[in-house]
Amino acid sequence: MFKLRHFYRAPNVEEEREFERANIQSKTGRYLETNPFVRFQSDVAYRAKVERIAAHLGPLKGYILDLGGNTAGEATILKQQGYNMVVGDINEVALDVSRQRVEKFGLAKPEYVGLDAHNLPFKDASVSAVTVIEALHHFFDYDQALGEILRILKPGGKLFSLEPNALNPLRRASEVRDRFKGTIEKSFFIGQLERLCARAGFARAGAQAYPMRRSSWKLQEVPAYRRPITRLHGWFSEKYPTVFGGLMLEAHKAGKLVEQDAADIPLSTVLRSPVNKCDVVFDSSRRQWVEIGGGLGFPDVNGIPILVAKDAVKLNCH
Repeated sequence: MFKLRHFYRAPNVEEEREFERANIQSKTGRYLETNPFVRFQSDVAYRAKVERIAAHLGPLKGYILDLGGNTAGEATILKQQGYNMVVGDINEVALDVSRQRVEKFGLAKPEYVGLDAHNLPFKDASVSAVTVIEALHHFFDYDQALGEILRILKPGGKLFSLEPNALNPLRRASEVRDRFKGTIEKSFFIGQLERLCARAGFARAGAQAYPMRRSSWKLQEVPAYRRPITRLHGWFSEKYPTVFGGLMLEAHKAGKLVEQDAADIPLSTVLRSPVNKCDVVFDSSRRQWVEIGGGLGFPDVNGIPILVAKDAVKLNCH
């Protein structure tokens, strides 16, 4: 549904959250019918995407935060490959759909945390890497989000991101349409991504265009009358990636990476309250995540902590 108020202002964080909740709810059936590992094996474009991510991550044994991970398709595959994935998204509906799907198909389950990318509920220097797969452009404040990513990375840790290309005229046209639907859709230039990372304090960052194939699974969602155009766009992306491809970013925090196997570190020990910055623990009597030494509680959705400041509630003494 088009929203006229977005003619004069972009959607805010809460409006984006509501849009994404409704979007996932409308597609839940299809997500739950699809085994991510089977899709990885059969969808050539999807497999190439996940393999690109894994190649840039390299061998890591600490926690990897997949920020803006949505229903966690890529993170689920990476978890099957041995990576210690934590999927973070402000949309708890998407996280719970991912949880249901992983359990349905008997796959190794990543960790999940509901969060706001602008106020990450992780302790300083607590993760080895952060992936942001086609999600950075959804964030309301790039500087704040990148600053938070840098803060939670261990020294020597890396950020890897795939993002839309601002040179792509078809992409830019779709952004206008999507803004009126109530979602934040933007794109980047190569130099823009590198400058944003430098401004956030990353020691080094490099971005480049890459060819994007069209996912056969995603193509099924496209109305039949638009599929020829979508396929043509995919052909242009592979042949002329500088303009029609996507952008790939890798940025590094200064220092030397020293890791401990995440299997030896309970996730709860690296989490913190997004409000008072203190430790949090799950209180089974309240069915909430509560601050240690603070007075706030946070929701738990089927075992998933939702550590978003706006969702905090004041605790009542028993």
